[in-house]
Amino acid sequence: MKKLFIFFSLILICGCSGYSPIFSSKQTNFYIEEIIISDDNQLIRKIVKNLKPYTINNGKKKIELELDLKLNETVILKDEKGDVARQEIEITLDVKSIFQDKKVRKFIFVEKFSFNNQSNKFELNQYKKNIQSNMIDKIYEDLILKLRTL
Repeated sequence: MKKLFIFFSLILICGCSGYSPIFSSKQTNFYIEEIIISDDNQLIRKIVKNLKPYTINNGKKKIELELDLKLNETVILKDEKGDVARQEIEITLDVKSIFQDKKVRKFIFVEKFSFNNQSNKFELNQYKKNIQSNMIDKIYEDLILKLRTL
């Protein structure tokens, strides 16, 4: 029984040796020379912070990024009193990538999320911040995957 346990443990350990993280900046075919943002807010700063590992010069394709982030909160549904019952948050990131040969590509990333209103305004604001953070993470992942395919 002990030999069988050791055998399966070795198989599991050897089977995991090919792991490599998807969003590692070490094996990319580009580097970001400059990041230009149109307006400074907490959400765009989070994207820029996440893109910092990709700014290290690795001798591959040089890219300049121009980022423009828009946040829209809209009321979808009101109750019979006229109070907000359901809201929607939409985050749009316009990306203009300029390559070293002056070729320009534009991308638009959009994330939407609908949620019910809460009576406690503090909890509602915390919930909105959490939703926005998750949406920014998703947009960042989509942006990196798009840049890797160029």
